[in-house]
Amino acid sequence: MPNPLAPLRPLPAPSLRPWAGSRLGAPDDHVGELWLAGPDQRVAWAGGERTLDALAAELGEPLVGRRGMAMLGPRFPLIIKLIDAADWLSLQVHPDDALARELYGPLAVGKTEAWLVLDADEGAELVTGPAEGLDAAALLAAVEAGVADQAHCHRAPARAGDTLLLTAGTLHAIGAGTFVYEIEQPSDLTFRISDWGRPTGRTLHIAESARALRPELHAQHVGTGFRLDGGALEAPQFRLELPDLAAPIERRPAGATCEVVTALRGTARLDGQGWSETLLPFETLVVPAAVQRYSVSGLAEALVAIGSIP
Repeated sequence: MPNPLAPLRPLPAPSLRPWAGSRLGAPDDHVGELWLAGPDQRVAWAGGERTLDALAAELGEPLVGRRGMAMLGPRFPLIIKLIDAADWLSLQVHPDDALARELYGPLAVGKTEAWLVLDADEGAELVTGPAEGLDAAALLAAVEAGVADQAHCHRAPARAGDTLLLTAGTLHAIGAGTFVYEIEQPSDLTFRISDWGRPTGRTLHIAESARALRPELHAQHVGTGFRLDGGALEAPQFRLELPDLAAPIERRPAGATCEVVTALRGTARLDGQGWSETLLPFETLVVPAAVQRYSVSGLAEALVAIGSIP
């Protein structure tokens, strides 16, 4: 059997989207999302390929750690992806764990997420909640009637280096010209409220959206300049760090949690006992929880994101 103490390199999975930009491929490629790690991401294992969820079911705590097991059991606990938008994504809301399980069964998971804006064109915007002063009943009435639009939304500038936490139930959308790193719960449950009147043919989820929406919620600004307030974002569902790599840093998973390391800028190097890996921009490693310690270093201007379970 391969060494479970060695890091795993997931195969990135491009997702074609009608609103895709060109940062993740040529314009004609239409790659709007690049999935870097998650339950369905495949890794090389025992002369073949396995999904991270299948390995979590096989290895359990040595892969996902004590915290991962306590949260979800032997399942891979995170999704990491990049989003490149040349047009507005749909107006959306995600369910929390309780609603997800009510609607889709006991193994379903809700979707709290965080965005790190990697790049933004001049004038790019994000929907981060309901419009200021909008009555909650009026917002819900617009959603239920299928007429919610930009007038019901708070639009904030998209600024490179900003990080926002979006708790499940938050009204949101990513605007044209925005390039985002996203960390989230291992769920793809997305309820579309509006496609802005475009003839996309995609299903809207009006009844589900009305149940999931929490009108009092707005995205929380938790970092700027590619640094996080307090040094880390720690939500109940995940932890995100953007460490300063001016000098090598030491990491100690030590059985607590797997760590998902993504190079966002420059070149990063990870060194552990008996292994060494180099990450170029947008490459990702999953470091199993059973790794006692490893170090991360980077060349000038290197930026990495490290996701884990708190």
